[in-house]
Amino acid sequence: MTAELAPVLVGIGQAISHWDGNDPASAPSPIALASEAIDLALEDTTVPASIKKLIDTLVFVRTMQDSVPAKIARMPFGRCENPPATVAEHASLNPSRLIYSEVGGHQPQALVNEFAKKLFDGEVKAVALCGGEAAAALKLARKKRLKLDWSSSASAEMEDRGLGAAIATEYGLKNGLGLPTQTYAIFEHAIRNRLGLDREAYSKQISELLAPFSEVAAKHPCAQFKEVRSADFLGTLSKENYRISDPYLRWHVAQESVNQGAAVIMTTVGAAKRAGIPEDKYVYLHGHASVADRPVVEREDLSRSKAIDLVLNRTLSSSELSAEDVDLFDIYSCFPCVVQIAAEVLGVDWRDKLLTVTGGLPFFGGAGNNYSMHAIATMVEKIRAREGATGLILANGGFMSKEAAGLYCSKPMENWAPVSSEDLQKKIESIPAIKTVASETEGKIESYSVVSGRHSFERGYVSIMTDEGRALAKMPSGHRATLSAFLHGPDPLGRTVSVRRERNTNYLKMPSLFELRGADAFLSRSFKFVKIERRDRVLEITLNRPKSYNALHAAAHFELAEIFDEFERDPDLWVAIITGSGEKAFCAGNDLVVTASGGDMSVPRSGFGGLCERFDRQKPVIAAVNGAAMGGGLEIALACDLAIMDENATCALPEVKVGLFAAAGGVQRLTRQIGRKAAMELILTGRTIGAHEALNLGVINSVAQPGEALAEARLLADQILKASPSAVRASKRALNAFEEIENLEGAMKANVPIMRELFRTKDLQEGVTAFAEKREPKWTNS
Repeated sequence: MTAELAPVLVGIGQAISHWDGNDPASAPSPIALASEAIDLALEDTTVPASIKKLIDTLVFVRTMQDSVPAKIARMPFGRCENPPATVAEHASLNPSRLIYSEVGGHQPQALVNEFAKKLFDGEVKAVALCGGEAAAALKLARKKRLKLDWSSSASAEMEDRGLGAAIATEYGLKNGLGLPTQTYAIFEHAIRNRLGLDREAYSKQISELLAPFSEVAAKHPCAQFKEVRSADFLGTLSKENYRISDPYLRWHVAQESVNQGAAVIMTTVGAAKRAGIPEDKYVYLHGHASVADRPVVEREDLSRSKAIDLVLNRTLSSSELSAEDVDLFDIYSCFPCVVQIAAEVLGVDWRDKLLTVTGGLPFFGGAGNNYSMHAIATMVEKIRAREGATGLILANGGFMSKEAAGLYCSKPMENWAPVSSEDLQKKIESIPAIKTVASETEGKIESYSVVSGRHSFERGYVSIMTDEGRALAKMPSGHRATLSAFLHGPDPLGRTVSVRRERNTNYLKMPSLFELRGADAFLSRSFKFVKIERRDRVLEITLNRPKSYNALHAAAHFELAEIFDEFERDPDLWVAIITGSGEKAFCAGNDLVVTASGGDMSVPRSGFGGLCERFDRQKPVIAAVNGAAMGGGLEIALACDLAIMDENATCALPEVKVGLFAAAGGVQRLTRQIGRKAAMELILTGRTIGAHEALNLGVINSVAQPGEALAEARLLADQILKASPSAVRASKRALNAFEEIENLEGAMKANVPIMRELFRTKDLQEGVTAFAEKREPKWTNS
């Protein structure tokens, strides 16, 4: 009787669409693809009418659109409110139970494991598991500005399992962890660290790992990407194989732009026989296991996975097999680290053993949470074709957070019984969590992640092991020179670094940007379009694109942003001067050549020149306008606190002449600084004015003799240095408040906390003491 109750997979179906966007009516949707897969699975049983009567449960694997909180979900074509009911209606099924699964790539295998027990226990007669994704159609339709309708939905009672347990902690999210491409990268570098490989060798290794996967995908009828990719191609940066995040290039990771659906039908051996399903359709689940790991930051070893270890070993032991006995594998391959870790646990060499039956998520396609349904369907097909063959599936969810495995065979397992994973979960929970550090500390880099955008590096973070525990620390957003140093400088792994704490967030404490260091020094940063020089307490910044009249483009903006960030943070720098290289121009504004050619137009959060939207500055910046200051160049000067202009220099806001307007603060600042009528004339006409008119209007503080703007700015800086730096900062804060609050009463009320803080400084005590003692004060900026 036990044999009759054993669960068996009896029907499989996979659907794919290569929709070209020409006919909106034929565009696939997640529901349509899942429905097609269900139809194929029913036909695959050879007795669709009989199996339809048996199916009393239908489960739809959660779509990626529904895998994020509703408030941030992007649904341009609407949302099916009840996917399982809608698929059931399409297939003329009448299940008494409808389930919409939780989030995670582990779900297809976890559902097989769950319903194997329910079938055995008699809770379910037959179950249809299905899912579909149409991210490729969504992207193409939006690109072509087509309107699709994905909102059609049947109505019935449904069990919605929601988003599932959280896979990230507030600490992790606040200090750098986030999207899979940036989180999985730290596993990769942790593996690289343990193996002692340099960056080039590791890139070669993961490329060699994945190249055979592409060969499998090329032969799979339902693969989305069928081109064979060599290891050399996969490891080489190119337009087609662009950087995602270090160490990943595009084709190292799951490709989500797919139109794919898959379905599996399960019942018991006895029910299958009574329905008339031929026995050559039967594929049996033998051993299986499911477990959830701790959040990433709490795991002891980022180069290994306890969850993968436990589920694979339980699956094999409960099947009474070893990895050597397994004929076929499909190891979840959203990122190479999962395959490497699983291969290590299994004791198989991925160079000798093919670890996919589909081609994997980078080449077959990353069909969201439903990928492993395709792997299961493909495994069933291959096992049917090989008498006595065995196949192992590992499905992975989150950040190696939720693991599920199953071993399949064309022959039944004697005395099959459900396998419990409760003890495995208790083992995970009994492992002490690594303490996370949220304070200034020091330690060694165990791993890191640098994320690339369309044109350059966007963000990054490091994982540091300290005496107190693990500290995650962000690299400041937009610091492209810092991010580049991590990729192109000396290897960060194992380096001792410090963490600073700011606004309840950990940040990597970088070596001073303004100290002379060798080009090959760890985290040494270099700038191509800006020169910097430190003169005691003064930082001199020179825009260095003289052939382009010091016009700025994205790369220069981000260099300036990083420099000004460091200037504000350095307690030994009290004043900055910004000027231009050459004799012709201070800054000609935005580089229109780059704009016209469609180049990178991005600007950091701190605005044009890294300065124009920096509203919380507490240190004075002087503009030494040594030549033409046009458009954005004048906007930089207006954003500075003081400005000295060469007698022969000119300035203007000529944006209206090229169809633009002075959007980097020129309209607002010029109006505030010289009055509405005078500003209106310059803004609307784009008229160029000379130094003396600029002085008369109040655009600048003074006019310097030809060639002397920088020298005059230095003299002005020296005068500021004689004042208390703490008092200067307090004055800046009060002025910032006035700019923000505008009305005099409110702005003056803002003086109270500023003055209260100033009274606690050593500089105030030194100032009044030096005055009483009739000597020059010795400021400490503290």
